[in-house]
Amino acid sequence: MPGWFLGYDIVLHLLFALVTLIVSIFAFRIYRLSAQRQPKFFATAFLFISMAYLVNAIMHFFIISKLNENVCSAFKLASVAVLELIGAYFYIVLFSIGLVTLTYMTLRVRSVKVYCLLLITVLISFLFTAEPLQLYHLLSSLLLVYIIIHYLINFLSKKKINALLMLAAFAILLLGNFHFIFSITGGEEYYVIAHFFDLIAYLLILLNLILVQRHEQKTRSTSNRA
Repeated sequence: MPGWFLGYDIVLHLLFALVTLIVSIFAFRIYRLSAQRQPKFFATAFLFISMAYLVNAIMHFFIISKLNENVCSAFKLASVAVLELIGAYFYIVLFSIGLVTLTYMTLRVRSVKVYCLLLITVLISFLFTAEPLQLYHLLSSLLLVYIIIHYLINFLSKKKINALLMLAAFAILLLGNFHFIFSITGGEEYYVIAHFFDLIAYLLILLNLILVQRHEQKTRSTSNRA
């Protein structure tokens, strides 16, 4: 991450936490209107993603603020690097739970065993690597590709604007994830670009949910009149 971007990333992560929380709230509203299971999983997934960004923002604030020494002594940590590592693991676990939940949603199966198998397989893999961040971006890219394929098939079969918005949003998220990978290998500017890709993607998802909610409300209102 570029040195000049310190502080700005905290603001952006707080913004991401807020936007993804709003996405979760809208998805829960759609679930209550439609009683379909997909919006329920979607809402749960983005709730975890929102928590991931919030935790990441808080940990980055502690790291770059004057509270560093106090925080480290309170938790009996040897260095700020350890604090950053702990924050990274919290972020990775919470975000991975969100992506696994989204992936499970696309499977259209009702099996707690399948969900637990996906989640355990992803999370336990981080225990066997010295580079958890690189592995996280690799696994998240694979999950995003699967989700993109789901929305691509959905769009090709239905030709609806909401399917196109979701396809575009997750494709942009994947593009942002690639930029995060490039930033790890040395291109710091990619780290900044990736954040703006993520912001665009989350706004597209939010726009789609607003449109879906309006449609569900109109449908419910029409059925009540009938």
